[in-house]
Amino acid sequence: MTTKSINRRTFLLGMGASGLLAACGGGSSSNPASGSTASPSVPQSGGGQSTAKTPLTLDLTQTDLPAGTAVYAYVIGETSLASGVTQYWVDSTGTPHVMSAADNTIAPKTFPGSSALPGSEAAALAGTYPLAWADYSIALTVGSSVVLDLSKLNATSIPGLGTGTAAFSGRIYLSVGVPKLPFTALSSSAYTAPVTVDGPGSLTLFDWIEFSFDSEGNFNGNTTQVDQFGFPLLLSGTPGGAQQGRYDSSRPSILEAVSKLPAAFYLPQSVPAPSAFPAGLAVNGSVTLRALSPKSISAQNQYSGSLLTYFDQTIENWYQTWATTPLSVTDLATGTYTGIVQSGVGLTFYAGSTASGTAAFTVGGAGTPGISSYDVWQCANTLATGSAAAKNVQKMLAAAFNRGVMSNTLADATCRNDAATFYQIANPNTLVFNPWAQLFHRLSSNSLAYAFPYDDVCDQNPSIGLTATQSVTITLGKFFG
Repeated sequence: MTTKSINRRTFLLGMGASGLLAACGGGSSSNPASGSTASPSVPQSGGGQSTAKTPLTLDLTQTDLPAGTAVYAYVIGETSLASGVTQYWVDSTGTPHVMSAADNTIAPKTFPGSSALPGSEAAALAGTYPLAWADYSIALTVGSSVVLDLSKLNATSIPGLGTGTAAFSGRIYLSVGVPKLPFTALSSSAYTAPVTVDGPGSLTLFDWIEFSFDSEGNFNGNTTQVDQFGFPLLLSGTPGGAQQGRYDSSRPSILEAVSKLPAAFYLPQSVPAPSAFPAGLAVNGSVTLRALSPKSISAQNQYSGSLLTYFDQTIENWYQTWATTPLSVTDLATGTYTGIVQSGVGLTFYAGSTASGTAAFTVGGAGTPGISSYDVWQCANTLATGSAAAKNVQKMLAAAFNRGVMSNTLADATCRNDAATFYQIANPNTLVFNPWAQLFHRLSSNSLAYAFPYDDVCDQNPSIGLTATQSVTITLGKFFG
């Protein structure tokens, strides 16, 4: 089988969307390095300490889940240094450990708690554990909080930890119900992470926060629906980290709203194992674990359908325009680039305000259109390649297509003021936008959402950036009301 591991989005304090060449959310293949580093035995239950120096609070006092519901947290991250990538898991005290294949103590097709479930339900869930796996979970309790100490992520426990790209970057997952998330450590530099469709962990109800923490105690993080919506997680921090991730609708209402999107955008993931999940979630004997985003759906050949041509006509129309009228893209980090479609070459960009001199880079191939709908959904291939300047131009193109606001002039210094115009196309038959993104921005209490991979362009993402972090709080939201 093909294994996957996540490319986490990197968050750099003091750098906005212009300066940040962020990796796409979701899964990608990983090539493990040789060798492994031993790590301590993996704890099977969690705890907290109220005297944390930099408290990361996992708050389960606001959720409406029934008392006794199984809830777990998993803190997974990496450093990417000149010497290579090292993967870590964090235990219930906040202490990081290098991943090792020796951590994989749970046998394939098995999971803790299966003996308490009806046989048919246990069998249905067993397929989500195809490999031997490590239990990196921290047990949480509905109605209380667990506190980890972020200050334990330091240059002593994580050699080479620094700032910028040398920060510790990762995810804080929460899962709800009996099935835990499986992580299969391949070595100290690679692992198989949970996925949302047809693979490890896909039959677990989970969601996550993306974050980074550096050697100076600076925290950056965000909530995300780039890949899916599982359940609400709220993120806040001090000093100055206003709460992100709050919705004006309940989880059932959000799932219902997604179901009313065009058919290509609605693909719920469900499992017939109601006993493994909180009472009240099952409908007709099945529990809906998540709604998948168009990024996730378009990556599945058996489901993608019309998504693979969704933006084609719009892109073609703009290619015809750019053959005679130059496209100007101004990014604060890299300056202004002017693009023009050249026959047999493609969308070619020149440094400066005119299409003259020596070409700096080309976006897409010589075909028309040279950018595919798939690339827009994934922020991949033609929209995530080349130099830093090329990638900054590409992310602005991807964001404009997703929001339905492509024009001959794109500038990140001013676009944050134009959010009211996003997703407002009058004639969707000829010009389209990402309705999943429109929905989650509309449902968000502050209109911010990470609903596609480049949603940080124009500062539309629900992120917090904390200098000299004092505290971070992740709150599990409500499931019913």
